Amino acid sequence: MNMRVVNTLIKKDFKNCFSNKNLLASLAIPVGFCILYNYLFSGIVGLESTYVLQMCAIFAIAIVPTTILPVMIAEEKEKYTLRSLMLAKVSGLEFLAAKLEVCLTLTLIEALLVFFLAGGQRAQLPLYLLMVLLSTLGLSFLGAIAGLAAKDQASAGTVGAPLLLIALIPPLFSGLSDMLAKFAVLVPTTSFQTIFFSALDGKPVFSGENPLAFAVCLVWIAAGYAVFHVFYKKRGMDY
Repeated sequence: MNMRVVNTLIKKDFKNCFSNKNLLASLAIPVGFCILYNYLFSGIVGLESTYVLQMCAIFAIAIVPTTILPVMIAEEKEKYTLRSLMLAKVSGLEFLAAKLEVCLTLTLIEALLVFFLAGGQRAQLPLYLLMVLLSTLGLSFLGAIAGLAAKDQASAGTVGAPLLLIALIPPLFSGLSDMLAKFAVLVPTTSFQTIFFSALDGKPVFSGENPLAFAVCLVWIAAGYAVFHVFYKKRGMDY
């Protein structure tokens, strides 16, 4: 992998991202919700540092990989940039590395803002960031595949909405249905919720359901990369 190529792609992606007003608006949503929830729940003892952090951290993890990343990749296809990159011998790994760097950086910034706005404790931060990274990586491959499969930015946005719901609904509402609870175990955002909030309860990191939660993230990452590699070669030249 040529790091000069990757760094050039990263600079281009950040420039494109920050010049897109719709993407910037999407980035502001988790932080905006965190501020709103802090205000709404300010008088309820015990909710400020747990419920608000849980809701908004999961939102921060989910929104970039499932809605912003697909649009970024679909834009490359719509403008024929992706085909030009492939003709210039940019490998799938280099293309993906640049997109993941942008995706992870944006997610970490959002997650950190949410963490401190929601009153998170500094001692909890290392595990919090680790689980944000693992969960985001798992979802990022799904978002990247969706971006390659989409014909244009509009269709990528349409695909991104159900992907966002898949990432949000299972961990937040698994307690309402046994069937949803069984499905939720297989979602990376639930892995974040399981491991981080069990640690808040004083449980060891590798106890209870936590090993399964770690395994879910790793399976999503491994399987996602394999599928993306195939899609990049096939779909990148289709348009």
